[in-house]
Amino acid sequence: MPATTIFLLIGAFLLSLALAWFQYFYRAKGRPSKNAIFATLRFLAIFALLLLLINPKINSTEYYNEKPSLVLAVDNSSSITEFGAGEEVESLVQRLTTDPELRQNFEIETFSFGRELKPSDSLNFSESQTNIPAVFDELSTLYEGHMAPMVLITDGNQTLGEEFTFPAQRFKQPVLPVVVGDTTRYRDLGISRTNVNKYAFLNNRFPVEILINYSGDTSAETQLEVRQGNSVVHSRQLSFSAEDNSEVVRVELPANSIGIQNYEVRLKALEAEKNIQNNSMEFAVEVIDERTQVLIAYSFLHPDLGALKEAIESNQQREAELKPISEVTDLDEYQLVMLYQPDARFTKVMEQLNTQNRNYFLITGPETDWNFLNRAQDLFQQEITNQSEEYFPVWNENFNAFQTESIGYTDFPPLEGNFGILDAPEAMDVLLYREVQGVETTMPLLGVTTVGDSKIGFLFGADIWRWRGTVFRETGSFHKFDDLIGKLIHFLASGSRQDRLLVEYEPLYNDTEKVLIRADYFDQSYEFDPRAALELQVKNTETGEQLQIPFLLNDRSFEVDLSSLPGGEYNFNVVVDGESLSRSGSFRILDFDVEKQFVRANLEGLQNIAAEKGQNVYFLQDFENLKSDLLSADSYVTVQKSRKKDVSLIDWKYLLGIIVLALSGEWFLRKYFGLI
Repeated sequence: MPATTIFLLIGAFLLSLALAWFQYFYRAKGRPSKNAIFATLRFLAIFALLLLLINPKINSTEYYNEKPSLVLAVDNSSSITEFGAGEEVESLVQRLTTDPELRQNFEIETFSFGRELKPSDSLNFSESQTNIPAVFDELSTLYEGHMAPMVLITDGNQTLGEEFTFPAQRFKQPVLPVVVGDTTRYRDLGISRTNVNKYAFLNNRFPVEILINYSGDTSAETQLEVRQGNSVVHSRQLSFSAEDNSEVVRVELPANSIGIQNYEVRLKALEAEKNIQNNSMEFAVEVIDERTQVLIAYSFLHPDLGALKEAIESNQQREAELKPISEVTDLDEYQLVMLYQPDARFTKVMEQLNTQNRNYFLITGPETDWNFLNRAQDLFQQEITNQSEEYFPVWNENFNAFQTESIGYTDFPPLEGNFGILDAPEAMDVLLYREVQGVETTMPLLGVTTVGDSKIGFLFGADIWRWRGTVFRETGSFHKFDDLIGKLIHFLASGSRQDRLLVEYEPLYNDTEKVLIRADYFDQSYEFDPRAALELQVKNTETGEQLQIPFLLNDRSFEVDLSSLPGGEYNFNVVVDGESLSRSGSFRILDFDVEKQFVRANLEGLQNIAAEKGQNVYFLQDFENLKSDLLSADSYVTVQKSRKKDVSLIDWKYLLGIIVLALSGEWFLRKYFGLI
């Protein structure tokens, strides 16, 4: 207790004593016996009240016994029943949790785990995934600073997370593994994973990565096949040994048809191989057609036309067609129209572009008829001088339409354009400004803009073919120039109007993962509308069974969970109540249980954990050995601990009682003796 508090308590005692003496001995005369009683009661009341005002803190020490926790982490995945060990696991857990000696020495707590770790008092072995690393990570936080040996009852086969031996090393508590399942080493081939992109482009080749493992003491050979329907699209002979027991196979497959393409990877089974369920795996790729048709309309030949065509077609998904303006009739087959130095002969094309709100790329130069062009559009107006001028490019690093970087514009030769002031709106997104006679200006040279529902690109200068040649001379390749033109084409050729109904789904789902279909709906102003009513119509193509399920709003998106559907092929349609909008698609749910892919327990991994922690490995029948080791370990003992508490005197209710009783007693006695 601080010295200041002690001095205050002494002062309170003396002050209380002085006030009681002054009240009943100094001022009062006679009745010494009665005054002594009154003074005592007054002293107690005043002193107790002053104690409350001073509020000293009193230290108290509380002693208690703390038993170590015994954590039972039990694998609740379906692989346990695949090994036929469900009843044995339940029996072991029951014996551990009810044994009197263990209960006397430990606080026993039981958890089960599959995809997640959960407190548990029952087991059903129905989890479709096994996440052993989560056990170590979550229990490490839960029992930090507390002795809690963990009995890990599992087959050691994980399907999620990092290799569990690494989080086990970070785990600070003792780990006693109990191995579930067959530990005999069989010869077994298995496809552990396939990696493939979700999309592929038509007429391209897409990569597939296949991870294959082999378990066995002798060498083995097998045939790998990648099949599409009944056709084998790739095959390869593979060899394995006890030392060389894994391989990553990389293949490239052709994307020849649009839509979702389903494939199956197969391994030829070994002789007398016990588990062949892991010898095959399916995957799917959606092949899309990204081909862009670009029309380059011109009224006279120029080297720029060839340079633009070569740059556009450097991407195999794009095709550029050169056409004299006199032969241009129908624009519907093109995603983008380029107008090269237009004149009055472009009147019909310009009218069609403006009427249909089409995207186009305008290139002007000395031969451009600005009298016509100023009338044909109202986006910008060029001063008519009938004189030419050279423009050097100045890169604008604040260009926002798409990501780009300088490709050496400072070394580029000038483009030839028209002399005079160009009146252009400030809303243009300018990639290159003009430098005229050594003076940088704010007039645009190259850029893009958006007008209503259409996108317009512009280049106010001819002889861009010289830029392509400069890039090749400096870098030995046309790539940088072609990439710039490609980005411009991609931006301009993509539709500017948003889809008001967007649907997100996967073409292929495993039976063990969530099957979610998400949708976003936007109103006429393209604002997300959470009040909309969306419905999913699903049909199983094999059984004909149909379902109608409403979407549920989840944060800023609509969502339907179809995880309860059985494996099979499904077509679906998403409709919006009160709207004509709809989206359709198809997906497939594979009847694939990853927990059935294991032929034996992962004894080696569990032995590594035990060795790292200085513990033994146990089996389901080793209850007595496990119990004996738990009870005999010196580190698993009950510890007596103390807890110091600072108690404020104001929390002591008896002190209030003393004040009330003292004042009440004094008043009652004074009333009784007629002093009031």
